[in-house]
Amino acid sequence: MDLSHNNLTGAIPSCISNLKKLKVLDLSKNRLHGLLPLLPRVEYLIDLSQNKLTGEISIENGERLFIPSTISLSYNELSGSIPSSVCSPKPRMSYTPTEYINLSNNKLSGIIPSTIGDCSFLIYLNLGNNNLTGIIPTSIGYSLEYLALNDNNLDGSFPTFILEISHLTVLNLGNNNFEGIIPSGLGSMDSLKILSLRSNRFNGSIPEEIMNMQELQILDLSANSFSGLIPFNLGNLTSLTGKLSITTGMYRVQYQLAIKGSTAQLEQMYIYNSGIDLSSNSLDGHIPEEMGLLKGLGMLNLSHNLFSSNIPASIGNISSLQSLDLSSNRLSGSIPQNLTSIDRLGFLNLSHNNLSDRIPRGSHFDTLSLDGSAFAGNEFLCGFPLKKVCDGDHVIGTGDTGPSSKVDEDDQEDGKEKFKLYAIVAIGFVVGLWGLFLVLLLRKQKWWFPYWKFVDSVAVRIVEGCIHKN
Repeated sequence: MDLSHNNLTGAIPSCISNLKKLKVLDLSKNRLHGLLPLLPRVEYLIDLSQNKLTGEISIENGERLFIPSTISLSYNELSGSIPSSVCSPKPRMSYTPTEYINLSNNKLSGIIPSTIGDCSFLIYLNLGNNNLTGIIPTSIGYSLEYLALNDNNLDGSFPTFILEISHLTVLNLGNNNFEGIIPSGLGSMDSLKILSLRSNRFNGSIPEEIMNMQELQILDLSANSFSGLIPFNLGNLTSLTGKLSITTGMYRVQYQLAIKGSTAQLEQMYIYNSGIDLSSNSLDGHIPEEMGLLKGLGMLNLSHNLFSSNIPASIGNISSLQSLDLSSNRLSGSIPQNLTSIDRLGFLNLSHNNLSDRIPRGSHFDTLSLDGSAFAGNEFLCGFPLKKVCDGDHVIGTGDTGPSSKVDEDDQEDGKEKFKLYAIVAIGFVVGLWGLFLVLLLRKQKWWFPYWKFVDSVAVRIVEGCIHKN
């Protein structure tokens, strides 16, 4: 029965649990509401996700506890605890073992039952965005490829048993209350593509071994208490040294990234297929030049740390970079000119540092911050788009500057002087010649020749004056 992607409303009838031969039940992406009924004994798939169902999860069916191969109840309003019978201890050979459980984005509370470990073939487990508490049970399953427990109230230290899950591709423990250091053994997880530990209480330094994860494409350690330096062996992240595309099989990838200054919940890799977010920690020292080796990196966020020294020019070599945030650090020196050559760059924030000198110009680079906010809080920066004029620039008209401004001003002054000179000569000629000419016409002829002699002498003096001035 597949009635997904419709506009169905109302409650799911309780008699649905009586369908004895049902193998697939898909009512996802509707507007169904009311209490979640007793789930039927379905062999392969139950998908009731993206509705408005309430109540608790009940999976008992007669004398047998049963979960199908795939169950998704995500994006509802389910409450209560996760039933301890979520996995059958020994599924019969006639039924496919449970491989996929998605109970995310509900209002579930309590602890994660240890019986989840009874699903010995479980590949996908997503319990994110609930109100779960306590620690992660060590029996959670060693066949997992996808584990998301983000946005809960889980606590304790980093669960070291996860290091033994050899085929894990996605690990999301973000937005919980985990604390302590990250074990160096995390670097031995060769299959990991996405690692998110954001918004916890982890501290200490970032282990160098993390940079040995050759398949890693998303690394998010933001909003913790990490200190010390960024490991310099970034070149070992071989998946980020060239163009890449994430492949996670049949699973929808859920993760968070800080985009354009705000956190976004993402379902797929449509925006960034790679990224490093180490923001909001206490990391210091300088940004490694080796960062430029990660030419496949789509997003880099190192904001709100204690980084000093210059912005490495090698960042301009990251041709795939779409978002760069280095704000709220102690970076100094000039902005590298080759940042203007990153054509894919769509977001830039270098604000609140100690940067200086002229802001580099580029046809695309100029459009990234027309209001100047990306460069705010840098007292010694100057040039477009800031209102502060660099030394040696001269303002013309509405604020444009250029080296030819002094020449233009001199030309304007020369033109004014010449205009005054010609005007004086013209007025003198009219008044001196025609005014006296009319007078002389009324007087005796003896004044005629002395008058023209005087006019000749005045004309000679004017010409000599012009020649001397030029």
